Amino acid sequence: MQTHPPRHLFSTLWHVLKWVLVPAALLAAYLLFWPTPLNPYAWNPEPTPGTSRTPFKPTQDLGKAAGLAGEAMTNRFTSSGKPNNFGPEDVAIGPNDCLVYTGLGDGSILRIDPRTGASSEYTNTGGRPLGVTFTPSGDRLYVADGHLGLVAVDAPGKVSVLVNELDGTPFGFADNLDVAPDGTVWFSAPTRDHTLEQVALDVWDSRPTGRLVHYDPASGKATTVLDNLFYANGVAIAEDGSFVLVAEFLAFRIVRYWITGPRAGSHEIFIDNLPGYPDNITRTPNGTFMVGLSLARVPKLDQARPKPWLVKLMYRLPPMVQPKPQFPGYLLELTRAGKVQRFLAAETPNEIAQITAGTAMPATCGMGSDVVVGSLLVKSVRRIPLSPARE
Repeated sequence: MQTHPPRHLFSTLWHVLKWVLVPAALLAAYLLFWPTPLNPYAWNPEPTPGTSRTPFKPTQDLGKAAGLAGEAMTNRFTSSGKPNNFGPEDVAIGPNDCLVYTGLGDGSILRIDPRTGASSEYTNTGGRPLGVTFTPSGDRLYVADGHLGLVAVDAPGKVSVLVNELDGTPFGFADNLDVAPDGTVWFSAPTRDHTLEQVALDVWDSRPTGRLVHYDPASGKATTVLDNLFYANGVAIAEDGSFVLVAEFLAFRIVRYWITGPRAGSHEIFIDNLPGYPDNITRTPNGTFMVGLSLARVPKLDQARPKPWLVKLMYRLPPMVQPKPQFPGYLLELTRAGKVQRFLAAETPNEIAQITAGTAMPATCGMGSDVVVGSLLVKSVRRIPLSPARE
């Protein structure tokens, strides 16, 4: 005789499944369809090379580099309400005084004695000074300002906005810059999509809307030279003025644009598939280039790039489930040919040692081969003696 399960068993199973399936369906609907502010760009980055093998195997351990002006910066950070990304994003060395100049999130530009750490306010742009570069004479400090555009400081308190419009539209977000031997300025405009404060959205979206811009002080004209860059960031010009480098932060590479010579007007990849996001670039007195990598690669996010819907799904995850960003201290030194000569690293997991910029001290300053580094997240500049370069 065949027996059948009692009806109440079916009823119980249905109630159990309802409590499981309905929440699961709602969760799936949220992860797949809930609105986000994202518009991810579909592309397929190469897998990260990591830092365990040459050429990105570190040549020097950063260790615990001593901070300069940390107390002064922390006090300003606190009095400003502790905003995000407050720190000294770029550093420049004064040609006439060997002091370190750097901008902070309260609009101030500090000058710091690299020997003692004593600091004072040089000026305040009224915006958010990021990249800082002197003319060779030291008479003018150019500033890439995250709120104002391209700015000039001709004396303490004498601040002028030079470029706040590009390609016929208002523009206020300049990131990094350099001065060419002919006195013209090259600077980066990172994104058309977001503000400086929304940089995290740019990282998620990874859209190529950045520009490399050339500014002529004589005419006051700013011209977009390269467009559709993946978050144009660091900028540095070759010692002889033959080419300019621009970092594509979101594509993990650096592009070279030829200014003079038979290849003038063309561009090419200078170095590709870096183990982190390239930030500022600074030419050294020897003609090499220092590059800060301000964020380590996020492999899970890289793998999701070809599928924008998957990037959005990851964005909708609770923060504790999302891939956790890592901010090691990474500083590359590259030759004119794009070869890695030095790679300084501090890689303790979950420890913030971020480096956004590194500037070598000139020999005339009498401080050996030291480099001064900046960071958005570390509230001090750090002076680091360099070990011998890779052969």
